[in-house]
Amino acid sequence: MPVSEAKNMRPSKTAELVAAARAEHLRNALSPIFEDHLAISMCGPFWRTVLSSRLLSRIVNDGLLRNVRPIVPVILTRARFGEECVEAAIRNGLEQYVIVGAGHETFAMRRTDLMKRLDVYELDLAPTQELKLRRMREAGIGKPDGVRYVQCDLNAESLHEVLDRAGFDEKRPAMFSWFGVTYYLEIDAIRATLAGIATRMAPGSTVLFDYLADPAWIPAGSQSLYQRCANFVARRGEPWLSSFNPTELPGILADLGYEDIENIEPDRVGERYSSQHPDLDYPPIMGLCRASTSTKSP
Repeated sequence: MPVSEAKNMRPSKTAELVAAARAEHLRNALSPIFEDHLAISMCGPFWRTVLSSRLLSRIVNDGLLRNVRPIVPVILTRARFGEECVEAAIRNGLEQYVIVGAGHETFAMRRTDLMKRLDVYELDLAPTQELKLRRMREAGIGKPDGVRYVQCDLNAESLHEVLDRAGFDEKRPAMFSWFGVTYYLEIDAIRATLAGIATRMAPGSTVLFDYLADPAWIPAGSQSLYQRCANFVARRGEPWLSSFNPTELPGILADLGYEDIENIEPDRVGERYSSQHPDLDYPPIMGLCRASTSTKSP
Protein backbone atom coordinates (compact mmCIF):
# COMPACT_ATOMS: atom_id res chain seq x y z
CA MET A 1 0.00 0.00 0.00
CA PRO A 2 1.16 3.59 -0.51
CA VAL A 3 2.59 5.51 2.43
CA SER A 4 -0.57 7.65 2.49
CA GLU A 5 -2.67 4.54 3.15
CA ALA A 6 -0.17 3.20 5.69
CA LYS A 7 -0.72 6.33 7.76
CA ASN A 8 -4.26 5.11 8.44
CA MET A 9 -2.84 2.04 10.20
CA ARG A 10 -1.90 1.84 13.85
CA PRO A 11 1.64 1.75 15.25
CA SER A 12 3.10 -1.73 15.55
CA LYS A 13 2.22 -3.43 18.82
CA THR A 14 5.10 -5.85 18.43
CA ALA A 15 7.54 -2.93 18.22
CA GLU A 16 6.24 -1.81 21.61
CA LEU A 17 6.66 -5.30 23.04
CA VAL A 18 10.23 -5.50 21.75
CA ALA A 19 11.14 -2.22 23.49
CA ALA A 20 9.52 -3.44 26.72
CA ALA A 21 11.34 -6.77 26.53
CA ARG A 22 14.70 -5.03 26.11
CA ALA A 23 14.01 -2.66 28.99
CA GLU A 24 12.84 -5.42 31.32
CA HIS A 25 15.83 -7.61 30.46
CA LEU A 26 18.34 -4.87 31.26
CA ARG A 27 16.69 -4.16 34.60
CA ASN A 28 16.38 -7.75 35.79
CA ALA A 29 18.95 -10.01 34.07
CA LEU A 30 21.98 -11.01 36.12
CA SER A 31 24.09 -11.18 32.95
CA PRO A 32 22.34 -9.27 30.14
CA ILE A 33 22.96 -10.63 26.67
CA PHE A 34 22.01 -7.24 25.22
CA GLU A 35 22.06 -3.85 26.92
CA ASP A 36 19.65 -1.18 25.66
CA HIS A 37 19.51 1.60 28.23
CA LEU A 38 17.22 3.68 25.99
CA ALA A 39 14.57 1.00 25.48
CA ILE A 40 12.53 2.31 28.42
CA SER A 41 12.26 5.68 26.64
CA MET A 42 10.66 3.94 23.67
CA CYS A 43 7.93 2.43 25.85
CA GLY A 44 4.52 4.01 26.32
CA PRO A 45 2.93 4.94 29.67
CA PHE A 46 1.53 1.43 30.26
CA TRP A 47 4.88 -0.32 29.93
CA ARG A 48 6.78 2.34 31.85
CA THR A 49 4.34 1.88 34.72
CA VAL A 50 4.63 -1.90 34.57
CA LEU A 51 8.42 -1.85 34.42
CA SER A 52 8.61 0.52 37.41
CA SER A 53 7.14 -2.15 39.68
CA ARG A 54 8.38 -5.69 40.21
CA LEU A 55 4.89 -6.71 41.30
CA LEU A 56 3.24 -5.31 38.18
CA SER A 57 5.95 -6.86 36.00
CA ARG A 58 5.28 -10.25 37.54
CA ILE A 59 1.53 -9.90 37.07
CA VAL A 60 1.88 -8.92 33.40
CA ASN A 61 4.49 -11.59 32.67
CA ASP A 62 2.41 -14.29 34.32
CA GLY A 63 -0.80 -13.04 32.72
CA LEU A 64 -0.79 -11.02 29.50
CA LEU A 65 2.61 -12.26 28.31
CA ARG A 66 2.52 -15.79 29.68
CA ASN A 67 2.14 -17.37 26.24
CA VAL A 68 4.96 -15.42 24.59
CA ARG A 69 7.39 -14.93 27.47
CA PRO A 70 9.59 -17.88 26.30
CA ILE A 71 10.24 -16.12 22.98
CA VAL A 72 11.82 -13.04 24.59
CA PRO A 73 15.31 -14.61 24.26
CA VAL A 74 14.82 -14.43 20.48
CA ILE A 75 14.34 -10.65 20.67
CA LEU A 76 17.47 -10.20 22.76
CA THR A 77 19.73 -12.67 20.98
CA ARG A 78 19.02 -11.37 17.48
CA ALA A 79 19.86 -7.85 18.69
CA ARG A 80 23.19 -9.07 20.09
CA PHE A 81 23.96 -11.03 16.92
CA GLY A 82 23.09 -8.04 14.72
CA GLU A 83 25.30 -5.56 16.52
CA GLU A 84 28.19 -8.01 16.53
CA CYS A 85 27.86 -8.23 12.75
CA VAL A 86 27.66 -4.44 12.37
CA GLU A 87 30.74 -3.88 14.53
CA ALA A 88 32.73 -6.41 12.48
CA ALA A 89 31.56 -4.83 9.21
CA ILE A 90 32.55 -1.32 10.33
CA ARG A 91 36.05 -2.58 11.05
CA ASN A 92 36.10 -3.70 7.42
CA GLY A 93 34.97 -0.30 6.11
CA LEU A 94 31.15 -0.39 6.25
CA GLU A 95 29.65 3.09 5.68
CA GLN A 96 25.93 2.46 5.06
CA TYR A 97 23.54 0.66 7.41
CA VAL A 98 19.86 0.12 6.60
CA ILE A 99 17.45 -0.96 9.35
CA VAL A 100 14.37 -2.44 7.70
CA GLY A 101 11.32 -2.51 9.95
CA ALA A 102 13.18 -0.37 12.49
CA GLY A 103 10.32 -0.21 14.99
CA HIS A 104 11.61 1.45 18.16
CA GLU A 105 15.25 0.54 17.48
CA THR A 106 17.73 2.67 19.44
CA PHE A 107 20.99 1.76 17.67
CA ALA A 108 21.70 5.25 16.30
CA MET A 109 21.02 6.84 19.68
CA ARG A 110 23.05 4.35 21.71
CA ARG A 111 26.02 3.63 19.47
CA THR A 112 27.43 7.12 19.08
CA ASP A 113 30.84 5.45 18.96
CA LEU A 114 29.88 3.96 15.60
CA MET A 115 27.70 6.68 14.13
CA LYS A 116 30.64 8.86 13.03
CA ARG A 117 31.40 6.25 10.40
CA LEU A 118 27.88 5.42 9.24
CA ASP A 119 24.97 6.71 7.21
CA VAL A 120 21.92 5.02 8.74
CA TYR A 121 18.52 4.57 7.08
CA GLU A 122 15.60 3.54 9.30
CA LEU A 123 12.65 2.13 7.35
CA ASP A 124 9.18 1.46 8.73
CA LEU A 125 5.47 2.13 8.33
CA ALA A 126 4.48 5.73 8.96
CA PRO A 127 2.45 5.23 12.19
CA THR A 128 5.21 3.24 13.90
CA GLN A 129 7.92 5.67 12.86
CA GLU A 130 5.91 8.73 13.88
CA LEU A 131 5.27 7.21 17.32
CA LYS A 132 8.98 6.52 17.77
CA LEU A 133 9.93 10.09 16.86
CA ARG A 134 7.32 11.41 19.28
CA ARG A 135 8.72 9.26 22.09
CA MET A 136 12.20 10.52 21.30
CA ARG A 137 10.99 14.12 21.60
CA GLU A 138 9.17 13.36 24.87
CA ALA A 139 12.35 11.81 26.29
CA GLY A 140 14.48 14.75 25.15
CA ILE A 141 16.40 12.61 22.66
CA GLY A 142 17.39 14.47 19.51
CA LYS A 143 17.61 12.94 16.07
CA PRO A 144 21.14 11.61 15.66
CA ASP A 145 23.25 13.05 12.87
CA GLY A 146 23.54 10.73 9.91
CA VAL A 147 20.12 9.09 10.26
CA ARG A 148 17.34 9.26 7.70
CA TYR A 149 13.86 8.15 8.73
CA VAL A 150 12.02 6.66 5.75
CA GLN A 151 8.32 5.79 5.81
CA CYS A 152 7.44 2.82 3.59
CA ASP A 153 5.63 -0.49 3.20
CA LEU A 154 7.68 -3.26 1.57
CA ASN A 155 4.53 -5.19 0.75
CA ALA A 156 3.76 -2.38 -1.70
CA GLU A 157 7.16 -0.95 -2.68
CA SER A 158 10.47 -2.56 -3.54
CA LEU A 159 13.42 -1.91 -1.26
CA HIS A 160 15.41 -0.14 -3.96
CA GLU A 161 12.49 2.18 -4.74
CA VAL A 162 12.27 3.14 -1.08
CA LEU A 163 16.01 3.75 -0.80
CA ASP A 164 16.19 5.67 -4.07
CA ARG A 165 13.89 8.35 -2.71
CA ALA A 166 15.88 8.45 0.54
CA GLY A 167 19.17 9.35 -1.12
CA PHE A 168 20.82 5.96 -0.59
CA ASP A 169 24.02 5.32 -2.59
CA GLU A 170 23.68 1.97 -4.37
CA LYS A 171 27.31 2.19 -5.50
CA ARG A 172 28.59 1.69 -1.96
CA PRO A 173 28.22 -1.62 -0.07
CA ALA A 174 25.69 -1.62 2.73
CA MET A 175 24.49 -3.80 5.56
CA PHE A 176 20.75 -4.42 5.87
CA SER A 177 19.28 -5.32 9.26
CA TRP A 178 15.99 -7.13 8.81
CA PHE A 179 15.15 -8.53 12.22
CA GLY A 180 11.61 -9.16 13.40
CA VAL A 181 10.17 -8.65 9.93
CA THR A 182 10.33 -11.59 7.53
CA TYR A 183 7.61 -13.71 9.15
CA TYR A 184 5.14 -10.83 8.84
CA LEU A 185 5.64 -10.73 5.06
CA GLU A 186 4.50 -13.02 2.27
CA ILE A 187 7.16 -15.30 0.80
CA ASP A 188 7.11 -13.42 -2.52
CA ALA A 189 7.87 -10.13 -0.76
CA ILE A 190 10.75 -11.73 1.16
CA ARG A 191 12.29 -13.22 -1.97
CA ALA A 192 11.88 -9.94 -3.86
CA THR A 193 13.65 -7.99 -1.11
CA LEU A 194 16.50 -10.49 -0.83
CA ALA A 195 16.88 -10.59 -4.61
CA GLY A 196 16.86 -6.80 -4.75
CA ILE A 197 19.73 -6.58 -2.27
CA ALA A 198 21.71 -9.21 -4.17
CA THR A 199 21.20 -7.76 -7.64
CA ARG A 200 20.83 -4.01 -7.20
CA MET A 201 23.08 -3.17 -4.28
CA ALA A 202 26.85 -2.80 -4.50
CA PRO A 203 28.99 -5.96 -4.42
CA GLY A 204 29.81 -7.02 -0.88
CA SER A 205 26.47 -5.90 0.57
CA THR A 206 25.09 -7.94 3.47
CA VAL A 207 21.67 -8.76 4.88
CA LEU A 208 20.99 -9.86 8.46
CA PHE A 209 17.65 -11.40 9.36
CA ASP A 210 15.85 -13.83 11.59
CA TYR A 211 13.32 -16.30 10.24
CA LEU A 212 10.55 -18.53 11.48
CA ALA A 213 11.12 -22.24 11.03
CA ASP A 214 8.52 -24.29 9.20
CA PRO A 215 6.13 -25.78 11.78
CA ALA A 216 7.00 -29.31 10.59
CA TRP A 217 10.67 -28.67 11.45
CA ILE A 218 10.04 -27.39 14.99
CA PRO A 219 10.63 -30.04 17.71
CA ALA A 220 7.56 -31.55 19.33
CA GLY A 221 8.42 -29.96 22.66
CA SER A 222 8.22 -26.47 21.14
CA GLN A 223 5.11 -26.92 19.01
CA SER A 224 2.84 -25.59 21.74
CA LEU A 225 5.00 -22.47 22.17
CA TYR A 226 4.97 -21.91 18.42
CA GLN A 227 1.17 -22.07 18.31
CA ARG A 228 0.71 -19.83 21.34
CA CYS A 229 2.99 -17.17 19.86
CA ALA A 230 1.31 -17.40 16.46
CA ASN A 231 -2.08 -16.91 18.06
CA PHE A 232 -0.81 -14.03 20.21
CA VAL A 233 0.48 -11.92 17.31
CA ALA A 234 -2.50 -12.80 15.10
CA ARG A 235 -4.94 -11.52 17.73
CA ARG A 236 -3.02 -8.23 17.70
CA GLY A 237 -3.40 -7.83 13.97
CA GLU A 238 0.13 -8.87 12.98
CA PRO A 239 -0.10 -12.54 11.95
CA TRP A 240 2.86 -14.65 10.92
CA LEU A 241 2.68 -15.18 7.16
CA SER A 242 5.82 -17.09 6.21
CA SER A 243 8.41 -19.61 7.39
CA PHE A 244 11.41 -21.54 6.06
CA ASN A 245 12.92 -24.99 6.30
CA PRO A 246 16.23 -24.02 7.97
CA THR A 247 18.23 -26.64 6.07
CA GLU A 248 17.00 -25.32 2.73
CA LEU A 249 17.59 -21.63 3.41
CA PRO A 250 21.28 -21.52 2.34
CA GLY A 251 20.34 -22.98 -1.04
CA ILE A 252 17.59 -20.41 -1.49
CA LEU A 253 20.01 -17.60 -0.71
CA ALA A 254 22.67 -18.99 -3.03
CA ASP A 255 20.13 -19.13 -5.85
CA LEU A 256 19.34 -15.45 -5.21
CA GLY A 257 23.00 -14.45 -5.56
CA TYR A 258 24.52 -14.72 -2.07
CA GLU A 259 27.91 -16.37 -1.57
CA ASP A 260 29.02 -15.85 2.05
CA ILE A 261 26.18 -17.33 4.12
CA GLU A 262 26.10 -17.88 7.88
CA ASN A 263 22.89 -19.68 8.78
CA ILE A 264 22.45 -20.39 12.49
CA GLU A 265 19.59 -22.89 12.60
CA PRO A 266 17.06 -22.41 15.41
CA ASP A 267 18.37 -25.30 17.51
CA ARG A 268 21.95 -23.96 17.31
CA VAL A 269 21.40 -20.32 18.31
CA GLY A 270 21.20 -20.94 22.04
CA GLU A 271 24.40 -22.96 22.23
CA ARG A 272 26.33 -20.19 20.45
CA TYR A 273 25.75 -17.87 23.42
CA SER A 274 25.17 -20.34 26.26
CA SER A 275 28.79 -20.31 27.46
CA GLN A 276 28.53 -16.56 28.18
CA HIS A 277 24.91 -16.64 29.30
CA PRO A 278 24.16 -20.08 30.79
CA ASP A 279 20.65 -19.03 31.83
CA LEU A 280 19.72 -18.26 28.20
CA ASP A 281 16.80 -20.47 27.17
CA TYR A 282 16.50 -19.93 23.43
CA PRO A 283 13.47 -21.65 21.86
CA PRO A 284 14.22 -23.62 18.64
CA ILE A 285 11.63 -21.70 16.65
CA MET A 286 13.58 -18.92 14.91
CA GLY A 287 16.97 -18.96 13.22
CA LEU A 288 19.49 -16.19 12.51
CA CYS A 289 21.18 -15.52 9.20
CA ARG A 290 23.91 -13.33 7.73
CA ALA A 291 24.32 -13.43 3.95
CA SER A 292 26.66 -11.39 1.77
CA THR A 293 27.08 -10.99 -1.96
CA SER A 294 30.42 -11.33 -3.69
CA THR A 295 32.79 -8.40 -3.35
CA LYS A 296 33.40 -8.63 -7.08
CA SER A 297 31.15 -7.03 -9.67
CA PRO A 298 29.21 -9.51 -11.84
